[in-house]
Amino acid sequence: MKKKYTYFIMVVALIIFILLLLMLSPWLNIETIEVNGLKKVDQNQMIKDLELDKETNLLSFSKMKADYILTKNNYIESVKIKKVYPNKIIFNVKERELAGYVPYVNDYLYIDKNGFVVDIKPTYSEKLPIIKGLQFDNFTLGQTLKVENQDAFNIVMRFTNAIEGKEITSDILELNVSDLDDIHLYIGAIDVLLGNGDDIHIKINTLIEIMKKIPLDQKGFLDIKDIKSDPVFKLLT
Repeated sequence: MKKKYTYFIMVVALIIFILLLLMLSPWLNIETIEVNGLKKVDQNQMIKDLELDKETNLLSFSKMKADYILTKNNYIESVKIKKVYPNKIIFNVKERELAGYVPYVNDYLYIDKNGFVVDIKPTYSEKLPIIKGLQFDNFTLGQTLKVENQDAFNIVMRFTNAIEGKEITSDILELNVSDLDDIHLYIGAIDVLLGNGDDIHIKINTLIEIMKKIPLDQKGFLDIKDIKSDPVFKLLT
């Protein structure tokens, strides 16, 4: 029994010794870094944050620690890390997709489709809806926006999910949920009357088809409040 125990200890010690040698060996130093999925996050800054260089040993590199560091960046939703021995590492990054901007004092909160506050800036560059009507006194960067009118927030979230991936996204100027029975969507010079937040996906799909026939420079009202009735467009001259 004692011999078996001694043999076990020797095997474990040998394995540890070999691992230590590999961790110190330049043969396993990272030479190739592949990063996929970046649109907004700067790759050089990402590598710098991870303190990756030619002397970083692939075996000793902690994927858990790297995941923690990277997801502290609000623009990164998740990341999958793959080690390819002897000296390559692959990062498959999923960035948060911005859904709109919420005015706050003189700035804009950048939110994703789940209401997560990604960033705050005095201006915006991407063509995404400005969302008005949400009631809140403060916010926490890197957390979901907490509002007083939760029903309005839920409608906004359903709306952002309904327009995700749709070409119409870049044409929408504003969504106003101040009155939940009289929600307005502004596209170009057109005021779209959505009524309440019911059947929002159907209304958006209907809107997409209608907007293929109405020039954005035309000024008017488009009533699609009732999905059981025909849409009504009233041109303003």
